[in-house]
Amino acid sequence: MRKAGAKTETGAEAGGAPPTARGHGTPTNFPSMLGVYLAVNAVPDAYALVDGPDCSLYKAHFIHGRHDWESTLLRVDGRHRVAFTNVCARGVVKPHDEELAAAVLRLDALPDCAAVLLTALPMCSITGVDYGRVTRALAPRLKGTALDVPPGSLMGDWLDGYAQTLTALAKSLRLEPRRTRPGTVAVVGHLMDRNEADRRADAAELRRLLAGLGLECVSVWLSGRPYAELRRVEEAETVVSLPYARGAARLIAERTGARLVEAPLPFGLPRTRAFLDAVAAATGRAVRAAAFDAAELKRVLPRLRWVFPHLFVGKRVAYAGDPHLLGGFLDIAADAGLETTAAILTARRAHGGAVEGLTVLHEPPEEDSVTTRLLTEGVDLLVSCHLRIYSTEWRLPVPMMTFGFPSYGHHAFFERPTLGYDGYLGFVDRMAGALSAERGVS
Repeated sequence: MRKAGAKTETGAEAGGAPPTARGHGTPTNFPSMLGVYLAVNAVPDAYALVDGPDCSLYKAHFIHGRHDWESTLLRVDGRHRVAFTNVCARGVVKPHDEELAAAVLRLDALPDCAAVLLTALPMCSITGVDYGRVTRALAPRLKGTALDVPPGSLMGDWLDGYAQTLTALAKSLRLEPRRTRPGTVAVVGHLMDRNEADRRADAAELRRLLAGLGLECVSVWLSGRPYAELRRVEEAETVVSLPYARGAARLIAERTGARLVEAPLPFGLPRTRAFLDAVAAATGRAVRAAAFDAAELKRVLPRLRWVFPHLFVGKRVAYAGDPHLLGGFLDIAADAGLETTAAILTARRAHGGAVEGLTVLHEPPEEDSVTTRLLTEGVDLLVSCHLRIYSTEWRLPVPMMTFGFPSYGHHAFFERPTLGYDGYLGFVDRMAGALSAERGVS
């Protein structure tokens, strides 16, 4: 039986287990295929065709209806936006280009299909199938577009899969280098990991930040827009690259002749200002950036003058999740007076995240006493995505704020961003709610 306790904002009891991984589809690791599915999920008229057995379909359950309640990857009529060839271990060693082509054509014939993204599980890709050749040969017969997403190697993770998919999308578009317009900008590398209101609000906040510099944002990759609208990136005089898709941003800038700006992810106040400064330096808007930042700080900071000293200062917090969010999280924690004790990152070391003086582990194992100790021992708050270690047998001894991918215990029904100045307020508000629930504050 579950002991009584204060309710958190996700409906789980403080000190109790969050929605469990076992039986709820939390991945034991975060393979590249999940990143491909996240990108396909964010383009509503795109379909994924995976060369592999039926387990490729089941990976969509990590997203659809669990992490993203607005996902359309799976459908009750069976016309899922994730399809598979169902090739078996014996069939994969034989040439099966014709079967692949037939499957692409079937998906392309669907009335709502604008693009088919062909990829493969490692058991198929290691045989050397040229998926790009298959899609190129089909081009004259398609009403839409077919493109290949290079299958991730055994070392790839979900961030690799997302980045590779955006690069494949950038290669597939017919971009006109002479269509750029002065004063326009596109953002490439927004992690649209679900279609709920929080990620849509992040895209809106990115546009608001750029509007504060007097720039028109013509496209955000990705933001839940259809495939055809991705082409608006060709209008941008400046392409702003975010960490989730540096390669795609570089390719687009090369193809259109746009100015490329590699900016930090605007998560937390210092990195939001750094984002503005990077774009302003490239576009000659330094004065506007300083004025906009000053106005936003004047609006935001007074709201926190009581909550930081009375609720946050002196507390200890641990983080588990996306490495690209760690730096901003550390800034937010320091602003609030929190001490960060450790971080567990759900991606390869190649994506960064090492911090001097902080214990940081990458790619947590399914069950590990060291991981659980780092995330709970001497900790007042855990800010974490869902990891497999949260099992039905193990009860969290600390309050948890569900954050990042995958997030099964928190969903967004109104526009609460994470990025920018409004995202800073929203994130602090959620942490305050988790700490208040633990203290029994109503």
